[in-house]
Amino acid sequence: MRLKRKPRRVLPENTIPLINVVFLMLIFFLFAGSIARDDARRIAPPQSLAEDERVRSTGALVIDRDGRLYIGDAETSIEAVAETIRSGDSNGEPFKLAADGALPASELNAVLARLSEAGLGEAVLITRRASQ
Repeated sequence: MRLKRKPRRVLPENTIPLINVVFLMLIFFLFAGSIARDDARRIAPPQSLAEDERVRSTGALVIDRDGRLYIGDAETSIEAVAETIRSGDSNGEPFKLAADGALPASELNAVLARLSEAGLGEAVLITRRASQ
């Protein structure tokens, strides 16, 4: 007597866990990639037609329209910044400076002169892209 064997039932692959992992990674990278600290949020930088988009204001010396100096959220003095420059804590990166667009150029020039006396090498002035 011949018995028919039941054909093996092939179970479909369950792709739901894979989809869950992909969506979790997508959400993680959306949040991780979009959070960036902006130290120059309290000023309106001058406009520029040519801007290097890779330069961010994180870690920059921020000068507001009244000439007050900030590093991060802490107000600082020109002497403290000059001492930091003298100590050589720049790690080979250019010094970043974000000045308010309403700051008179003479005050910006005075700050740059003091920093140059302290041994400032290369400096980058952070601007915002002008609408064309």
